[in-house]
Amino acid sequence: MSKEQNLKAVPYQDILDVRSELIKLRSWQKSLVYLDEFFDGKVTRNKKDMRMRYYSCQQLYQVFSGDFEEVLKESEEIVARMIQRNKV
Repeated sequence: MSKEQNLKAVPYQDILDVRSELIKLRSWQKSLVYLDEFFDGKVTRNKKDMRMRYYSCQQLYQVFSGDFEEVLKESEEIVARMIQRNKV
């Protein structure tokens, strides 16, 4: 058997798990546009507006950061499982 024919199959469930994690990350795309608008360099002279925008960006970033860490950890576990299966 040649090396080209010696391919290891990836279980379909693992593919679905990775896809699920990518969907979770993609869900942040529209929300993070708000942060981009906040940090676009335009400075407002209205201090109250600036405080409100800063607070909302801070909250958004904290939630994103926590979720991103969780998705990253889950993705690493999925990849580790896929590698471990191929070693057996």
